[in-house]
Amino acid sequence: MFVALRENGEYISLVEKWKRSDLLELRSNESFLCPACQSKVQLKAGMKKTHHFAHLRGAECSVKTEPESEYHLEGKRQLYCWIQGQGYKVQLEPYLDEISQRPDLLVTTEDKQYAIEYQCSQIDYPLFKKRSDSYRNKGIVPIWILGAKWFKRQSTYSVRLSPFQWLFATSFNQPFQPSILYYCPDTSTFVKLSNLQPFTTSETFCTIQFHKENVHTFPKLLAPNQPTFTYQSLWVRKKYKWRASYSVYSSNQIASLLSSLYQNRIPPAHLPAEAGLPVRSAYWFHTPPMIWQMWTVLDLLLPLQVGDTFFFSKAMEVISKQIASNNITIRHLPLIFHTQYSLAVEEYLDLLVKAGQLKKLTQTKYQKVREFQIPVNLEEAYNMDVALTKRLESVGKNEEVGMVKPNIGG
Repeated sequence: MFVALRENGEYISLVEKWKRSDLLELRSNESFLCPACQSKVQLKAGMKKTHHFAHLRGAECSVKTEPESEYHLEGKRQLYCWIQGQGYKVQLEPYLDEISQRPDLLVTTEDKQYAIEYQCSQIDYPLFKKRSDSYRNKGIVPIWILGAKWFKRQSTYSVRLSPFQWLFATSFNQPFQPSILYYCPDTSTFVKLSNLQPFTTSETFCTIQFHKENVHTFPKLLAPNQPTFTYQSLWVRKKYKWRASYSVYSSNQIASLLSSLYQNRIPPAHLPAEAGLPVRSAYWFHTPPMIWQMWTVLDLLLPLQVGDTFFFSKAMEVISKQIASNNITIRHLPLIFHTQYSLAVEEYLDLLVKAGQLKKLTQTKYQKVREFQIPVNLEEAYNMDVALTKRLESVGKNEEVGMVKPNIGG
């Protein structure tokens, strides 16, 4: 940490430029305390590592924190200088006694306060949620930024995201799609992932943006991105590979689905094109879209006759049953408050309306208007995926012409 208490009760910060000789003299003449737990801390002024304070070995602080690497210390210092340079009131490592928390940075704007946590090491979900909730309960917006060493790019439009990284998905208290932020102190660069569309449990399609901190501002960093999805053709090609090698993605959830598909005499590679579509809020599901959407088709839509109707509550009943059976898993997203996974289910049904499979009779009532076609081979399955994608794109373009807001369903 950079901030400690001097013997006279004043705060001392090492984020400013200090001569090592001055710090060594200071260390020989004074003792320093942790602002949170009041225990003695050591001033470390080495030749290589950033000057900082550290608790003595074996000491346990009342604020649970992780060991700070040089990467973490330098990133925190840069973020502090970056925000301060924009004229904002920013406090470095302030101890918030009411909630027993010490964020890396506390930023105060005209109408809000932001607690910025720069996280370079892994922490578990309960602690992450506890910290985030404590800030929110005090009226402070939590902003978690990952160290860029966690950033794992798969392709131009996709990344690998672990369950830990998904914890950082946040919409910054705005009703838009969430983003994930990274910061690299080595290059002074922010990485922002937005329009998150999970394809498997680990791979996610998204928009990847790089922002140099010297040309970017704090408000722009938090500003929402337009909810667009412009890589449908890539999704279709990836879906073809999934069809051809589904066994590679072995899991208990796939095994359960395969058993049900076998009972319905549907080869796994021959899922209908309507199963496995990108929907805006699919980030709520850890389970891949091919699986959770196919359960909806199998348990609800296939058994219906053309002309039969059902209510949205029935679709939720199907999903809830599979969640209870551990065949579908919902993500823990402690920084997203304005939606829940039911929105993804609703968006999926509305996408089937656009595809011509269903008709929406009321806000919660649907009617099946066309049978689902099961492809007979892999080539036909791919062609059906392509045709459905083009049909949905056409519907989307027509809606953009006649609607007030753009289509965001995919």
